[in-house]
Amino acid sequence: MHIIIGIITALAGLVWALYRLQNAGVDLNSFNPFYWLRRRKWSKQLGIKPLHNLDSPFEAAALLVVGVATYDEEVTRELKVDVINLFMQEFSISDAKASELFSASRYLLQDTSNLEADIKNILAPNKEKFTQSQKDSLFSMIEKASSFEGEANEKQQKIIAAIEKEFSQDKLQKW
Repeated sequence: MHIIIGIITALAGLVWALYRLQNAGVDLNSFNPFYWLRRRKWSKQLGIKPLHNLDSPFEAAALLVVGVATYDEEVTRELKVDVINLFMQEFSISDAKASELFSASRYLLQDTSNLEADIKNILAPNKEKFTQSQKDSLFSMIEKASSFEGEANEKQQKIIAAIEKEFSQDKLQKW
């Protein structure tokens, strides 16, 4: 009987302590491991840059083309028209959709100071989704985009080399 009284007293003490902690402002859900895992998953998903969370090769390719074309370059009207025409030709999309794609890519790239370092993270979510013809098309679009304002400068060549390196590592890892 004295064991049952001890268990009831300990349980009442625990309930009282939790009640007082809740009144003091402690969130009792923070002790729940499932709640903590769900919060951590959402914070990881929302804490990354949007350009590292692109879900299609189409968007990633457009972002890389715009990044190469406009890296350390002032975006002129002619450059914008050239990139939009390239999108219309390669992706077979309308003028409005190509313009929207260019604007969205420019917006995503505005927070990037070093595109060369971000290429691995940009391509990571969907590198396996690229087919060989899409890779070839991407490289031809990047070569065209780098030569819109004359010869490709050193930084653009480094970005192109980083993209090629990222796709060549994929070939080396397969048997």
